[in-house]
Amino acid sequence: MTTLIIVLALMLLTVLTVGVGDRIGLPWPVLLLLVTTGAMFIPGMPTVDVEPHLILPLTLPPLLWALARRTSWGMFRDQWRSILSLSVILVIVTVAVVAGTAMWMIPGLTLVGALALAAAVAPPDPVAVEAVAEPAGIPRRIIGTLQSEGLFNDAASLVIFSAAVTAAEFHDDIHWFEASGTMVYSALGAVALGWAVGRYSAKFVEWLDSPVAGNAFTWVLPFILYLVCEEIHISGVIAVVVAAVELSSRLDATAADARLAGSAFWEVIELLVTGMAFGLMGMNVRESFFDDEVEHLKPVIWGLVISLVLVAVRAVWMSGLLWANSRSRGRYRAPVRWTDVLLLTWAGMRGLVTFALVLSLSPTDFPMRDEFTIVAFVVLLCTMVIPGLTLPTLTAYLKRNYDLHDTADHATEEALDDAYRAAVAVVSKELASEHLTPEAAARINERLQVIRSTSALDDGDDGLEDADEHARIRRVRRQKAARRAIEIRRRSLNEAQRSLAASRYRKGVDPSAVAEKMHEIDRRLLALPHEGE
Repeated sequence: MTTLIIVLALMLLTVLTVGVGDRIGLPWPVLLLLVTTGAMFIPGMPTVDVEPHLILPLTLPPLLWALARRTSWGMFRDQWRSILSLSVILVIVTVAVVAGTAMWMIPGLTLVGALALAAAVAPPDPVAVEAVAEPAGIPRRIIGTLQSEGLFNDAASLVIFSAAVTAAEFHDDIHWFEASGTMVYSALGAVALGWAVGRYSAKFVEWLDSPVAGNAFTWVLPFILYLVCEEIHISGVIAVVVAAVELSSRLDATAADARLAGSAFWEVIELLVTGMAFGLMGMNVRESFFDDEVEHLKPVIWGLVISLVLVAVRAVWMSGLLWANSRSRGRYRAPVRWTDVLLLTWAGMRGLVTFALVLSLSPTDFPMRDEFTIVAFVVLLCTMVIPGLTLPTLTAYLKRNYDLHDTADHATEEALDDAYRAAVAVVSKELASEHLTPEAAARINERLQVIRSTSALDDGDDGLEDADEHARIRRVRRQKAARRAIEIRRRSLNEAQRSLAASRYRKGVDPSAVAEKMHEIDRRLLALPHEGE
């Protein structure tokens, strides 16, 4: 009963934290970490023991799924160089530099222990980045690079981390050739399995024909897929991401109710899982802080040094990418100028995965686990809280004094124009067949302009216009022409949705912008009155 009460209390605290953060303008992951830090030092705070091997399977799959369902294959094709550079090569370089620094700084630390610690702190956290970057006003091209990096960098770090854990368990050295082969097998096998699961799961969701059942299925699916991958020794991270993207890309483009319900469902899941995980992990960190056998000052210093190393390595790497971009005529969407380098470096926030990996270490195989826990906690404070609090100010300063505008996203603008033309074609066809008057066609076409609008997507029309029309149609529902106009408008918006869904496969199209536009059209579709209303 105590455990249940604590879990419910953590969820309630998460909701309150988000509410407070929205009111004071503070990103909720940052505020949640600050609240967790404060709660750690409250006397008599109860604890919940979580089995180390359960931490990642319980927290990582739903969070990865929630993030990946908002991306697309087109984005991966567009960002493959960034994914390779940031999610694989940069992670390996960061692990090497941090491991070397840790062995130089921490007395008696073995190579295996240094690699385990370095692999845990190497990958930035996609949840924290997304929650902080967009409200801070960071340009979309940078947010897209951060999102694509965050979806796959855990896979590379987990391979290195698993190799270190296996070596510690069997008191053996790390076999690098075998580890490299494992990484290739793990990635290729995960892509194949994830694609197959996503493809056939989409058919199953459509067969269910129920948004509630479909959302329940997608809640269970990432856990099952991740556990299966663990059993056959392939990357659960990559498999979950690929499955989520494939499933999302194959769902019915005109299912507005299912898409809105799914979006709301996964936003709630992402929020509660992150809050509960931070709370449970904070309780475990508390034990390390109050362990009398642990020297607390030294791990804090080690954490500060490692945080500086992480920022320095990332800054050097992003500067190298900027140089490569200038030499190769824009192979990367970001960075394209030095302000991008600054923002990409400062937005490399560590989070949940770092916490979870360190806490999953066995104290038997890693005698310095408590010290590692303190180091990881300090790294989180330095790389999440400080950037989270300063990114809005930094972004505003750069916007005022330097060129920080987004480069023209012609591919996304073209996708919106194509969707508008597809919608107008429906109206034109009905006008030609004399099923619609020219005046009604003009009114519909005017409202369809919202499809290709690149202004703020929530334009203040939250359904009131359609509600007024709904009331008017009720008064004249016996008039066949009015009902026909509403039905044509619905069909035109559905055609726009199909066009937008297809555009997610195109190179250069921003999937976030398309998803937001589809979300807006979904709201308008559901606000339209149905036959007989």
